[in-house]
Amino acid sequence: MSIRIYQGDGDIYLTGVGTLPCLRWYLQDARWRSEIAPLPAQVDRVTPEQIPEDLREELLAFAARAEAMGPAATQFGN
Repeated sequence: MSIRIYQGDGDIYLTGVGTLPCLRWYLQDARWRSEIAPLPAQVDRVTPEQIPEDLREELLAFAARAEAMGPAATQFGN
């Protein structure tokens, strides 16, 4: 697995998780939500240590589950 994390305009983008497309993580009502979205041209690559702690744990757990589930991971949303 070759996870890459990007940040732009307050949103976090995750790529390289199994067969999943790029996912956008954004704050809504004080909770992190995700959706499939294209990776914008104007984003910066970041390390896990550079993203908010509450999202960091969620992203790493999500990536581990998605990798273990393989293609079936695309059937689930928030």
